[in-house]
Amino acid sequence: MTAASRSLLTRRLRLALTGSVLAASAGSFVSCKADSRAPNAALMAPAAEFLVAAGDSTYWVRSNAEGMRVRSAPILLTQVDGRLFEIFIGDEGAEYPDASFATARLWSRAIESRDSTLLFADSTVLRELAAWRRAHPRESEIDPSADDVPDDPQTIVQDDIEIVDAHGPYLTFEHLLDVDIDGGPEHIHTGRRYVVDVRSGHRATLTDVLGPEEAARAVATARASLSQLTDSIRAAGASGDERAAAAVESLDSFVFDSTSFGITDAGREPAIAFMVPGKGPDGEALAMYLPPIRVKAPAWWGAVQRTLPEWAADSSLVRWRRERYDVLARPSAEGDLLALSLQAKGARDTLGTWPVTTVAAPAYQLIALESPPLDSAARAALARAFDVSTALDGLVQRARFVPSRGSAFRITPYRSTPAPRSLLRRVSHTSNHP
Repeated sequence: MTAASRSLLTRRLRLALTGSVLAASAGSFVSCKADSRAPNAALMAPAAEFLVAAGDSTYWVRSNAEGMRVRSAPILLTQVDGRLFEIFIGDEGAEYPDASFATARLWSRAIESRDSTLLFADSTVLRELAAWRRAHPRESEIDPSADDVPDDPQTIVQDDIEIVDAHGPYLTFEHLLDVDIDGGPEHIHTGRRYVVDVRSGHRATLTDVLGPEEAARAVATARASLSQLTDSIRAAGASGDERAAAAVESLDSFVFDSTSFGITDAGREPAIAFMVPGKGPDGEALAMYLPPIRVKAPAWWGAVQRTLPEWAADSSLVRWRRERYDVLARPSAEGDLLALSLQAKGARDTLGTWPVTTVAAPAYQLIALESPPLDSAARAALARAFDVSTALDGLVQRARFVPSRGSAFRITPYRSTPAPRSLLRRVSHTSNHP
């Protein structure tokens, strides 16, 4: 990535990007009694309340004797021991005519609480900003949204956080740091993957997540996988494969780090996905993503598994099974939309199925709220969280880990792929220090 493109990304994070998000956040009301001609009008939809995360939003669905209510917001929620936690990112930075600084912090908040917990922060950007101000005391900050802002500053110091996935108490994310200081030390471009406990901010180890025996097995499997992959790349390069030959130049820079991992799921079962950091010949940060390693389900996984979608063998249907009802999602012909419906338990045709809404694909998780039911305080807190998220500008990246089907691994320059859809809020702040 060039200095100019990194600068543009930094500055664009300061701009409002909520038009489509706010449009999607309006609540709607669907009545089961609205059309007496409907084939299921004689039946009452089963009582249900749940949150479903899909596309760029989380949808809050409530079905009872009054009908069906659906509300959406660009918010990421995860549930731990019956408590809901919101995940969000805060930005801070400063812009000068020839320097750009931006940093991100990762936060969580139990929705009933007014206090937030810091999950991750890197002090590099603010430390370099303070040093730059001391060295340039006469420079004044500029408005990053102004039309005449230079797009290629000589000094760029920024970090960014990309949410990868949430599984109950654990959040997987990647952190990227770029330090390019005009006239300063050698440029720094680094990245790695982390897992953090949303309740406390504790940086989780594999042993925390899996226990010592399974953690050791996962590390041994990953090391063997990396060795096999690098041997295969070298062999392919020697046989004339141009892409492999280019990759060989950077292979020695990839050093396995057992703490650079993430939690994913394969067929609703737990798996560990290691990211091996490396560098290109020009110092560019690279990432080698090893194939996910299936692991034995730890004790905490049972609650997570119930939130994960179950795909039909032919990919024509997604289903979440609950005790008294099922939630179905049918992909559109193009695969970019999902038609959600609520189905009474045991129903086998449309007579016991009620349409809910259409959402953007893919579907991530469903959190049931009726067992145990939300009390009045929790319901008010959830409504307040939805209100805040729809009112704030947001740009947060979230994506499912999907291993490439064309090869056993991926070597990826950071930010070389389009940013995934936004799902949760990012709170921005540009400092106004002289």
